[in-house]
Amino acid sequence: MQQYAADSRLARSPIRIATPLPGHILMIGYQYFRSDGFVWRKHQSTLIPLSMPHRNANVNLIRALLLLVSHRAFLIRWESNFDGANPTEWWHVIKTGKEELDDLSASTRSKVRRGMRQFDAAPLDRAQLLDEGHTVYLAAFERYETYEQRVSKEGFIKAIQELPPETEFWGVRDKASGKLVAFSENLVMDQACFYLSIWLDPDSLKRYSTYALIHTMNSHYLNAREMRYVSDGARSISHDTAIHDFLISQFGFRKAYARLHVVYFPLLSPTVHVLYPFRRHFERARGRLYRKIAVLLEQERIRRSFFRPPVQTSMLQ
Repeated sequence: MQQYAADSRLARSPIRIATPLPGHILMIGYQYFRSDGFVWRKHQSTLIPLSMPHRNANVNLIRALLLLVSHRAFLIRWESNFDGANPTEWWHVIKTGKEELDDLSASTRSKVRRGMRQFDAAPLDRAQLLDEGHTVYLAAFERYETYEQRVSKEGFIKAIQELPPETEFWGVRDKASGKLVAFSENLVMDQACFYLSIWLDPDSLKRYSTYALIHTMNSHYLNAREMRYVSDGARSISHDTAIHDFLISQFGFRKAYARLHVVYFPLLSPTVHVLYPFRRHFERARGRLYRKIAVLLEQERIRRSFFRPPVQTSMLQ
């Protein structure tokens, strides 16, 4: 049992990697659109960039309001000053440079090797995922605490078929049985790769399927294809996840700090400001609606962290 202690947080829940709303979203598929060469996604009336965070979204207040109106959304979020030197309260978790097994700790190297002895991690075509992926999705979802709704087999197929053409899939198969035990949905654009979602059957975690998949994908995108970075997505707010800490401690990922921008639809903005002083109450309250409000207000707290109070000047000077 002690040999799995380092992975106990992951064993208690399936790994899920995604762009947050405002934190991570437990979902399959999404709506997206392109505007002036930039790709956005819409989820629950929120607009979030799909283009990589090092890209300049070229959004100001007027453009943000136009996007909200034209796409009937309540809020829009984007980032600037990506991978800045100064720590902030908003970040993406990324890895740059080469993926070298010898650079990992002795413990991680051992787990990668054990995982690769038991599993094959390789690109997966869309047809294979449509046929086998829903079973993995269900196994992962059932052990995850979230307010998101489970997707049916029909909904799963439709969502996978409608993903952007820049999407690439990877699968992990048990060498002994040939069974698919994990899959990853990766978005590849702007010379970077975003591990948009990774779903694993929890029973495969203790046999290090995670290690085999992450190491193989890192090697493919960072070494073979020489991409700028691979990303696990932004800071998680909407649910608890151990994946960021896991990738940082085991695979050399790091926080790439950025500035968070949020613009609300005009009718929503005063509501957020009225509710903001009561954000601790919503954090403690039970229920899906209260949880959503708490997430919204936590995002607002992070947005406000980028504004410093003016320096007070003494009248006696």
